[in-house]
Amino acid sequence: MFKGIFSKAIIYLIVLVFVVPVIVLFLLGNLSRKQINNSPSPVPSSSTSSQNVPLPSKEDAVRTFCNLIDEGKITQAVSMMDIKDDEVRQSWGVYLNNFSSFKLMNIKKSGVDETGNSFEADIDVKLKKNLTDLPIPNYGWENGVNKRWISVVDTGRGLYKISEIATGP
Repeated sequence: MFKGIFSKAIIYLIVLVFVVPVIVLFLLGNLSRKQINNSPSPVPSSSTSSQNVPLPSKEDAVRTFCNLIDEGKITQAVSMMDIKDDEVRQSWGVYLNNFSSFKLMNIKKSGVDETGNSFEADIDVKLKKNLTDLPIPNYGWENGVNKRWISVVDTGRGLYKISEIATGP
């Protein structure tokens, strides 16, 4: 009689010690997975995040343009220019590739341009080679600080492109 009770007690003990914890852990694991899957996503959707990120300003466009030239990323710099013709784009690529250094030292809105689309910029340049044989020696640039007026145009999507680089307002 004790043998039957003892063997049943051992079976109950095994079930309590091994089987019940496994079942409890399984159920808790499923419960926590459901809570994670039903919770709101901590990462905002792409439409929400794009509305919160400000677009680059006109001045940012000029700064980025100058930095790209300084870094030797001429193709990217030319892509920031408002140029439709491939030949003109290629000419600007050759022109901008003559700088070994192109550092924007100072920038402010041009006092002459009422639209706010023109900036007076002091740019410290170093030319790669002597370009004195050109019709306009060194493309009008001198080693050292050069003052230029850089104008931007809105592309219609709130992004700006460089439309002009001039020696005067």
